[in-house]
Amino acid sequence: MARMQTFFPSVDRSGSEFAAQLDAIAATELREDEQLRGQSLAGMREWIRQNGRLRRCRTDERFLLRFLRVKKFSVPRACEMLERYLTMRQTYPRWFARLDPEDLDLAAVLDACCMLPIGRDPASGRIVIFGVVRNFDAQKYNSDTMIRLNMLVAEALLDEEPNQIAGFTHIFDNGGMTMAHVTCWTLDNLAGYLRSVINCVPVRLRENHFVSVPTFAAQISKYCLSFASEKLRSRIHCHTTVQELRERVSLELLPQEYGGKGPSLKVLNDRFREYLASKRTMLLELDEMDIDLRDPREAAVHEDSSGLAGDVVADGAVGSFRKLSID
Repeated sequence: MARMQTFFPSVDRSGSEFAAQLDAIAATELREDEQLRGQSLAGMREWIRQNGRLRRCRTDERFLLRFLRVKKFSVPRACEMLERYLTMRQTYPRWFARLDPEDLDLAAVLDACCMLPIGRDPASGRIVIFGVVRNFDAQKYNSDTMIRLNMLVAEALLDEEPNQIAGFTHIFDNGGMTMAHVTCWTLDNLAGYLRSVINCVPVRLRENHFVSVPTFAAQISKYCLSFASEKLRSRIHCHTTVQELRERVSLELLPQEYGGKGPSLKVLNDRFREYLASKRTMLLELDEMDIDLRDPREAAVHEDSSGLAGDVVADGAVGSFRKLSID
């Protein structure tokens, strides 16, 4: 099946080879094919049409496929995640409203290279996100800005189908981080982020690499991992040194500053800023979606793509989110 082009091509793979790789991942990991995709999109659109809470919601293919792919084309689970996502957007506007790459604070942390895509791993097809924690000015900005940066990067990259299919690899250089990077997180933000954002944003996060984590951050790391599933914990890899990272991640991908063969962080950031400019309208239009959190009506029961009756999705979604938000 044809795939849209990506701003971040695969290293050492032609366009046709990359498309074939994505088709294989979609078929084997996501159960995706033309028929299932069409049925599932129709099911989601009908659920959105009947859901009394959803006053405005995108129904285009690219947006809905974010949720279907992360839930392997289970329509009830994709609808549940979509409602959680919309609920979260309106519950935490300080994290989601006006994700504008031209916002002065977001532009500053972007240009500090706190988080940016560095390329695509040819072996897995995944987009690789690199973060330099010490570059985040924790004296000037708090964790709200950090979460907004995460959301800006995720929302922009999820607008590309290859990233929905192959997923993401995250690498964080924690060398040189200070206590300020820990204490800038309030307990409310930490709990809200871990319990809500991770469960509501449709990202296939396949690998996490943490490099040079200082000992004082061990307790906060343990707390964060206590919320993670066993599957997520199995995808976390810690490296004592940058050299250990180089043994696990292709040198073709790593930036020059890390002994890799890729461009410098500045060059990579300039490319990413160009990409974000092309996505600015889409990012701002996300704010137009609207869910009525006060509406007590049940969502309609719909059919799963397998023909089995689906769950009453909205009740489970909002009920679960309420528990998350008050704990």
